[in-house]
Amino acid sequence: MSIKNYMLYILFATVVIPFSLFAQQSESNSAFFSDVQADLKDSQEKIVSLAEAIPADKYTWRPEEGVRSVSEVLMHIAGSNYFLLSFAGIKTPDNADENMGKDVTQKDKIVEALKTSFADLYNNLKQLNDGQLDKQVKMFGQDSSIRTVVFTEMGHLHEHLGQLIAYARMNGVVPPWSK
Repeated sequence: MSIKNYMLYILFATVVIPFSLFAQQSESNSAFFSDVQADLKDSQEKIVSLAEAIPADKYTWRPEEGVRSVSEVLMHIAGSNYFLLSFAGIKTPDNADENMGKDVTQKDKIVEALKTSFADLYNNLKQLNDGQLDKQVKMFGQDSSIRTVVFTEMGHLHEHLGQLIAYARMNGVVPPWSK
């Protein structure tokens, strides 16, 4: 083996192989995070499609006084997409929190805010890995794990998806995926 081939072998063994293994691991992450990403994609598609299907003049509709309106639910989802993962140590943008946009009622702005928040949520989930899931954190003053934070995020999306389905049906809107 020539010195040149030997050096290439060393370079390949010490740099290329470990880097490619790391890249594969961080891209696919794990079965847990693959399942989370798939569930997130489904929730996002349904929530955004409902936001797009509900007429703009129904965005201020609420089932009764003291209950969130359509626009408030949608902006609450957007804000929580940023906020909830902050319990896992992920930095939240300065202008985003669980209460953001309570006064925003314009459909186009809300749909854009939702899409942006979901993109951010995907990117933030990619920062987490299996080794962090058991790490203990405080969430709403309670001892929790990062795994619980992720479950809470996903459960929160499903909770408000159900709420939006009910709101849509009460306003004569059939969820697009069920037509």
